[in-house]
Amino acid sequence: MQETSTCSYDELEERLDSAAAVSGAAEAHGLLCGIICAGGKASPGTWLDHVLGEGNTLSAAARDCSELLDGLQAEILRQFNDDSFGFALLLPGDAASLMQRTQALSRWCAGYLYGLALGGIKDDATFPGDTGEVIKDFYEISNADFIADPTDDDNEEAYMEIMEYVRMSVLLMYEDLQSVPTSARLQ
Repeated sequence: MQETSTCSYDELEERLDSAAAVSGAAEAHGLLCGIICAGGKASPGTWLDHVLGEGNTLSAAARDCSELLDGLQAEILRQFNDDSFGFALLLPGDAASLMQRTQALSRWCAGYLYGLALGGIKDDATFPGDTGEVIKDFYEISNADFIADPTDDDNEEAYMEIMEYVRMSVLLMYEDLQSVPTSARLQ
């Protein structure tokens, strides 16, 4: 559940690094998910500037990365509309340390929140369902710091539960935010 069929976390991380991007793989994936959930109102040029860095879209590595991100965006949208809940967060695999995976989940949530803003969701919007509470939770997760014993099995279980909470919350928010009125979005 750690990878999408378009690319792996490591492949995207490597390509972003090659392009000297300002975002890592987890943050970029979160940002794309947030934009899509918000209604996809941000143009590719806007979000590419935020992922790669303003003015960093002309190099061959940046263009290559841009193509991969375009494919990833299409894959995310497909996953959001998959009746079998096949959406997966793009995070490091189980071979990475718990600390690395926790930090990546934190960056993923930060990217997601940023993507919502880029997609036009206002801070003071009235949200349907539990969306407002989930946004607060994502903010807390985005500020998470790893302070526990990395060998503790309880920490591994807690990470998996939080990751699943984020995954399912994103799917629910995608559905909920499609009904947010235009007045709650930036114009």
